[in-house]
Amino acid sequence: MKGDVQMAEDLRVMRTKRSIKVAFAKLVNEKGFANVTVKGIAERAIINRQTFYNYYQDKYDLTEQLNDEYLAVFKRIIAKRLANIQPENHRLPLLSDLYQSDEFSVLWDSREILRALLSIQYDQNSFSARLQKLFIQMLQKQLPVELSDIDITIIGSLYIDMVTFVVKNNVKLTDQELAKLRKILNLIVQ
Repeated sequence: MKGDVQMAEDLRVMRTKRSIKVAFAKLVNEKGFANVTVKGIAERAIINRQTFYNYYQDKYDLTEQLNDEYLAVFKRIIAKRLANIQPENHRLPLLSDLYQSDEFSVLWDSREILRALLSIQYDQNSFSARLQKLFIQMLQKQLPVELSDIDITIIGSLYIDMVTFVVKNNVKLTDQELAKLRKILNLIVQ
C-alpha cells in the first residue's frame, strides 16, 4: 500500500516537472528566454508559482537542469557512436547513425525543449557551447586517429549545426543528406 502511494506521488511529480519543462520550452520558443517569467511558466503549466519553486529556484535553474538532462542523453549517444568507430577505416558513424539510434527518438520527441535550449544564450555556458565542448572532448579521447585542433573543431561545429538544423527546422535529414555529411567528415579524417 505504501509503495503504491509513493509511486503515485512519483508519477505526479514527474508529470508536474514535465508540464513545467514543456511550458518553459513553448514560452522560450514563442517569446525568447529574456521574456519568460516564472509566473508565465506557472500559468502555461497550469500550476501555482509555489509548485514551480518546489522544484526550481528560477528560470535559470530550470535551464541548467534541462541542459544537464539533455547533455547526459547526448553523452550516451555520442559514447555509443564513438565506440563503433573502426580504427582501420576511420569511419565516423556519428552523424548518420545518430538517426538510427534508439536514443534519437528521445531527442526527436523532445525537439521543442531542445529548440528552446539551443536558442538560450545568456552566458558562455549555453547548451550548444556545452554540447560542442562535450562532443569535442569525447572525440579527442576516443577517436582512434590523431586529428588537428581545426579538424576536431570543424567536426564538432558540423555536429552541433546538424543537431541545431534538425531541431530548429523540425526535419529529419534524408539518406542522401546524411551520405554527403559522412563524405565531408571522412575527407577531414583522411
